[in-house]
Amino acid sequence: MTDSLADALATAATADTMLLALDFDGTLAPFTEDPADSRPLPAARDALDALAGLPRTTVAIISGRPLEFLRSVVDPRRRMVLSGSHGAELDLGAAPGFGAGTEIELTEDQLALLDRAIDATYGFVQRYPGSRAELKPAGVAFHTRPMEDPDTARRALDEMTEAYAAMPGLRLTPGQQVIECSVLSATKGDGLTAIRGAVHPQVTVFAGDDDTDEDAMAILGPHDVGIKVGTKDSAAPWRVADPDELTRLLTEFARQRARAVTSMN
Repeated sequence: MTDSLADALATAATADTMLLALDFDGTLAPFTEDPADSRPLPAARDALDALAGLPRTTVAIISGRPLEFLRSVVDPRRRMVLSGSHGAELDLGAAPGFGAGTEIELTEDQLALLDRAIDATYGFVQRYPGSRAELKPAGVAFHTRPMEDPDTARRALDEMTEAYAAMPGLRLTPGQQVIECSVLSATKGDGLTAIRGAVHPQVTVFAGDDDTDEDAMAILGPHDVGIKVGTKDSAAPWRVADPDELTRLLTEFARQRARAVTSMN
């Protein structure tokens, strides 16, 4: 963590109202071979729990994961605002004055297209041992991380991408050793926009590791703090190496924010 990032976070911690919004995989949680096994680092969870309990402070998770997964794995105490399925699902229950949020409703045509995509994905899983399918409310993801041979994994990913691209109406979202498709066009930027519209933070801190997080980075203002996790290209002005470094950052940020809000009361 650079001194300039430390200074930016120290300033953000003193904001009258503050939103901390984070991606999940590769940001709060290291990647795992089976996506279902992914969990936040324990110290990261502790920092988020501490922040979520503070006044004038909102913690949000903005992920490609379904809301159901985020609720059970990240926010079992229901104190965070959640955006799942790349912005298509929204749970504002933790925001004052808001209900549970949006549920995905698909048309018959969208359901038929989703069925085609799912069938194609499972066909590739059978063809390429070690690959996995991950079902989502409006899409499906094809994971090659568990595959043993890197060349075969790359070929499988390329072929799956071509198969999805041949189905008009699908939105493709490439990731790290994964390709995901959705019958909806929402982005993480849409999710962050909706959350900010609900809680009206003076300052937003956002961190993410993948290309899909750039839609959220793009809407940050000059007084916000954008942090890229890892080595991918990004519009974020600051960067940390991995979830471990981000966790150390969050732990200190939680302490700073607690001191700041105490002085406001």
